[in-house]
Amino acid sequence: MADKPKVEEKKVEEKPQGISRRELLVDAGIGVAGLVVGGAVGYKVIPQPAVPPTPLPELWIGRNIANQSCMGCRLCETACSQIKEQVIRPSIARVTVPQYAPGVEFPILCYQCGDEAMCIQACPTQALSLDTSKKLNTIAIDKTKCLRTAKGGDCTLCADKCPGNAVTFHPTTKEPLICDLCGGDPACVKACYNNTITLKGVKMAAVKADDIAKALADLYKIPPPPKTANGGGMVAVERNDDLYGDTV
Repeated sequence: MADKPKVEEKKVEEKPQGISRRELLVDAGIGVAGLVVGGAVGYKVIPQPAVPPTPLPELWIGRNIANQSCMGCRLCETACSQIKEQVIRPSIARVTVPQYAPGVEFPILCYQCGDEAMCIQACPTQALSLDTSKKLNTIAIDKTKCLRTAKGGDCTLCADKCPGNAVTFHPTTKEPLICDLCGGDPACVKACYNNTITLKGVKMAAVKADDIAKALADLYKIPPPPKTANGGGMVAVERNDDLYGDTV
């Protein structure tokens, strides 16, 4: 009896760390089927489960970042701070627009992760919870429990564990700053004239800002700023937000 021919095993290439162009260009029609999630070998697109663990909220923020529509104007930041804090001061906005290089700018705000939100799980005092009162899947903050506001502490676990860099802190009150969609009528959406931030648009899962920046730079062949003794490369540029002052 003749020996069976040997079948050559195919080598499976490991996916490089980061997100690819395909994963960044999440089509609005894909819905939750095209969410970008972290995997053992990087980020990948996963198929939609038969029963999603967390249903999509009735309202969510869409992000059209892959078409380079964000101009870095930061009107979303100024509108947010004016509505939420009654002053124009980007450093206390719930949305941030980092600039990594000219042409590599995009808005960062809460990804509405739902029941499995890492910020909720990380909070040692249960100060964060999922606010389902308006079916928005936004984060409610109990300032009487937060170690920063109730105890004057420096806990940063919610921000440290947020996979999308969407949690910042108020420089004066120290409270966590997390987008709550303005209760259902987000000011940032109305301020964004390029429709980079929309309602019920492209729903992305939380992705590190650095990974998004690198994917955009690669997609559009944007070279990183030159490295210097003070830094450089594809890293977020530090901005002096206090130049705005506390303008009413």
